[in-house]
Amino acid sequence: MTTLRRVDSRVVFLVLITLFVLVVVVYPLVQVLIRSILVDGRLSFVNYEAVFGRPRNYVALWNSVWVSLAATVLATIIGTLAAFVVQRTDVPFKPLLRFLLILPFAIPPLFAAMGWVQLAGPVGILSKAYQGLFGVTGVPWSIYGAGGIIFVLGITKYPFVFITVAGALQRMDASLEEAARTTGAGTGRIMRDITLPLVRPAILGGALLAFVSSIDNFGIPAVLGLRVQFQVLTTRIYEALTIPDLPLATAMSMLLVVLAGVAIWALGKFEGRRGEHAIIGGKSIRPHIIRLGPARPWVTLALGSTVALIVVLPLLALVVTSLQPYYGAPLTLENITPRNYEAVLGSSAAQRGIRNSLLLAPAAATILVIVTALLAYLNVKARMPGTKLLDAIGMVPFALPGSVIGIGMILAWSNPPVGPTLYGTLWILLVAYLMRYMAYGLRACRASLMQIHDSLEEAAATSGANRIRTLRDVTLPLMRPGMIAAWVLIFMSAFNELTVSVLIWSARNETIGVWIFVMQDSGFAGRASALAVSILPIILIMFVITQWLSAERVAI
Repeated sequence: MTTLRRVDSRVVFLVLITLFVLVVVVYPLVQVLIRSILVDGRLSFVNYEAVFGRPRNYVALWNSVWVSLAATVLATIIGTLAAFVVQRTDVPFKPLLRFLLILPFAIPPLFAAMGWVQLAGPVGILSKAYQGLFGVTGVPWSIYGAGGIIFVLGITKYPFVFITVAGALQRMDASLEEAARTTGAGTGRIMRDITLPLVRPAILGGALLAFVSSIDNFGIPAVLGLRVQFQVLTTRIYEALTIPDLPLATAMSMLLVVLAGVAIWALGKFEGRRGEHAIIGGKSIRPHIIRLGPARPWVTLALGSTVALIVVLPLLALVVTSLQPYYGAPLTLENITPRNYEAVLGSSAAQRGIRNSLLLAPAAATILVIVTALLAYLNVKARMPGTKLLDAIGMVPFALPGSVIGIGMILAWSNPPVGPTLYGTLWILLVAYLMRYMAYGLRACRASLMQIHDSLEEAAATSGANRIRTLRDVTLPLMRPGMIAAWVLIFMSAFNELTVSVLIWSARNETIGVWIFVMQDSGFAGRASALAVSILPIILIMFVITQWLSAERVAI
C-alpha cells in the first residue's frame, strides 16, 4: 500500500504538470502554426504571400535583420572590452564596475529609449546644451530612426556579452598563457593568439543572445522608430493588430520564429564546439592580471565615463524630465515641480496598472517556481518517463520572440474550444507570463537539483521517510536558494514586461509597462518618466537581491 501511494503521488504530479505544459505552452504555439497556414479551413500560404507582397512588410523584415546585426556588433565590442578590462587588468573598483555594467540587464529597454529621447532628442538635455554651447539651432545627430535604434539596442544588450565573456575569463585555465609568457611572448601577442581564441565561443554565444534579444525587442524600435516611420517586425506586428489584421500578424510572427530559430541553432552549434577550446583545466592557476601602470587612471576614466554615458545619464534624464512642467522646459530651479508625480500617482488608471503588475508578477513567479521545481525534481531525481520531453517543451518559449507569444495568446484564448474566453481579461496576461518565463524557473531549479547528491535522499529513505516527506524536508529546503533566485528573476521580468503585454492588454487590464508606453507614445513624456522613476526602486531592489543570491550560490 505504501509503494502504491509513492507511485501515485509522482504520477499525480506528472499528470498535473503535463496538463499545465500542454495548456500553457503547447496549445498557443500550435494555434500560431495552424492559423498561419490555414485559411477558411484549407491549407494556404496566402498569409505569407501577403507579407512579402507588401513592400513595407519586406522592408520591416530586412530592417529587423540588419538593425539587430549592427546592434549586436556594438554590444559585442562594448561587452568584450569591458569584460577584459574588469577581469584581466588591475583597474580599481571592480565590484562596483561589475554591478554597474550588468545593471542595464535589469532596466527595461523602454526606459533606456525614453531616457535617450530626453537626453538627445530635439529638445533633449544634451541637445539643448550643444545648441547653447555652439550657438546653433539644431544638432548633428538624430536619436530617431535606424541609428538611434542601433545605438540604444547596443548599449542595452551588451550585458549578454559581458556576462558570458567575464565568466569565461574567470573560469579559464591560465596555464597556456603562463607557458607562453615563460617563452618570452608579450602581453599583446598572448591576448591575441591564446586568450582571445579560448574565449571566442563565449563571445559568439553572448553575441547570439544579444541578437535574439534585439530581434525580439519592441520598446526601443517603437519609441525611436515609429515617429519617423522606421519599422521592424515587432512594430509592424503591433501595427497589424491595431488595424486589426490578425492573419498578417500571425504570418509575420512566424517569420520572427524563423529568425530567432536560426540564431538559437547557431548558438547550439557554437556551444557544441566549445569542447574544441577547453578553457577549464584541472589546475588552479590564477589568470595573469595586466598592470596598466601610467595608463591605469585613463583606462579607469574611460570605463567610468562609458558606464556614466550608457547607464547613469539615461536614468538621470528620466528623473529630470519627471520633474519638469513640460518636456524641454529650461533646466532651472523654478521649473522643478512634482506635478507629474501627482498626476500619475493620483490617477486611478495608473494606480490600476501598478496594482495589476503587482498582482500578475508575484502570481506568475509563485506558480512557475512551484511547477518548475516539481518538474525538475521528477526529471532529475525521480527520472520519470516523459519528463525530459516536458522539460524541453518548457524551454521552447525562451527561444521565442515575445510577439509570437502575444499572438499565440490571442489565437488560443479569444474563443477556445474548451474553457473560458481569457482574451479581454487580466488572466490572459498571467497565462502569457507563465508561458514566457517558464524556462527561467526550469533552469534555476534544475541547476539547484544537480548540486544535491542522491545520498541525501537515500539516507532519508533508509530512515523510513516516504517520497513526499523526503521532498518536503530534504530536497525542497536544499533547493530553496535556487527557487528564491528564480522567483525574484521571474518577478522582475514580468513586472516590467512590455512586448507581450502591449499586444494583449485591454481596457482596465493595463500593466505598468503598457501605461508607461502609452503615455510616452501619446506625448506625455513627463508623466511617463514620473511613472518609470516611481517603479525603478522596485526593479533595482529586485536586481540587487538577484545579484546577492547569485553571489551566495557561487560561495556555497
